[in-house]
Parts: sequence; structure tokens; C-alpha cells
Amino acid sequence: MTIVQDLAGKVVVVTGSGRGIGRQIAIGAGSRGAKVALVELIAENLDATVKEISAMGITAKGYKTDVSSESEIIKNFALIEKDFGQIDCLVNNAMIHDPEDLLATSLEVWNRTLAVTLTGSFLTIKATLPGMIKRKAGCIVNIGTVNAKAMIGSDSYSVAKAGIHALTRTVAVRYGPDGIRCTTVVPGTIATDAWQERVDRNPQIFEKLKPWYPLGRVGTPTDVTEAVLFILSDKAAWISGSEFVVDGGLLAGYAPMFKMVEGSD
Repeated sequence: MTIVQDLAGKVVVVTGSGRGIGRQIAIGAGSRGAKVALVELIAENLDATVKEISAMGITAKGYKTDVSSESEIIKNFALIEKDFGQIDCLVNNAMIHDPEDLLATSLEVWNRTLAVTLTGSFLTIKATLPGMIKRKAGCIVNIGTVNAKAMIGSDSYSVAKAGIHALTRTVAVRYGPDGIRCTTVVPGTIATDAWQERVDRNPQIFEKLKPWYPLGRVGTPTDVTEAVLFILSDKAAWISGSEFVVDGGLLAGYAPMFKMVEGSD
């Protein structure tokens, strides 16, 4: 099967791309013709993913970066522009997920979560916008979460991601006249490595979550990737500032509840 090359010629930067959703987005963008810059903090994950993608014949390069560090972002994003010529698309996926409730969250964890998940996206956007504005073209996708739309726990993570949703609207409205599109992709539960500690504690966690999803399963990195790749492409040329929900129907209604309310369960 031939994969449509609808990102051919574009340079796509993906943060948090050493594993999980970010890795799959990087692979997907490359398979559709893009050159891919992978931004990741964990060196071994970064090296393994760059090696994997390059073996597919995709032009890819890795940049070990703490996205919460302004100096590292400025240095490495300038290097990306030097190496690739420009940045056409940015996908902000890097995050920290802490499952604790508010009272159990230390100030250190709170600050670090916001620094990576929210401030990191601010810094990458700030580093990328000047080149996009100069060319009057660019697409930014921020990975949000259903946690920003409803109380589903993981308090510091949810607050940081809610900021991401607001950041998208800010960029879309303020820089739309400069040819910049910015959209939030909003995943539900996605089975990735980020869940491993919770899976270790409760191996049936994804099975127990299934009833909450009208489509009967939790998501995969590919589910999110397909939405992101569509938005990055020219097919989505008039989509900006919105929330593209990829959640198996979760936010449409609380599936286990309606039967009880109706008395049919």
C-alpha cells in the first residue's frame, strides 16, 4: 500500500518523541514525506528512535533537550533551523504526568510539571514563530488531554494541559493573520509507556477503563497520530484554534451512567 506523501518537503519538529505518542507521530510524519527533528530529554530513547526512523529511509535527526530550559530551546531550535533550513510544523507532545491528587502534590512536582508540559510548549512556540511569521506559513499542534475538559484526576498534569488548550487559542488568534495555524489534539486514555507504573500496580487497568469509552476500547498512539498528521497537512488548511478530540466518545457522555439514570441497568 502506498502512503500518501502529503507532508513531502516539510520539516516537522516533534517534542517528547523518544517513545509513545511522540515517537509514533515522528514515524508517521516521516512516512508521509516529512523530514523530522526529534526533541527528547532521555538520550537512550532519542538515539533508539532516530536510529529506527532513519532505517526506514526517513531523514531524521535528534536533539537532546530539556524543553523547560529556555537556553536549551533557543540553542537547539536554532540548530534545527540550521540543519534543516526551516521549521514548517511543530508538535508539542513533551509532558510530565504525575497521578497524585492536589494535597499529595509537592511544590517541586507541581512546578516541574508546569515547566515541562506548559512552559516548554511556550518556549518551543516562541522559538519557532519568528521563522514561520517570516515565511507567512506554519502549523503548530499542541497535544492536550480530556483531563483539561473534565475532572479525571492527575491534578497537576490536568492543570498544565488546560494551559496548553488556552495557549493554542492565543497563538491561533494572535498569529493567524501571519499565516500560522495552531490546533489542540485532545486524546483520551492512550495505552503507552507512560502508563507502565499504573499497569504494574493494576494489570487490568485498560480493561476496567473500557466501559467508559463508547467505542469499547482505550486508544493507541496511532489513533492520535492520524489526527495530528491530518492537521499538519494542507487538507486542514482552514482548521485553527480548535480542539480536535480523539477520545473514543468519552467526553460525549459518561457511558456507565446513562443506563442507571434510565433504569435500564
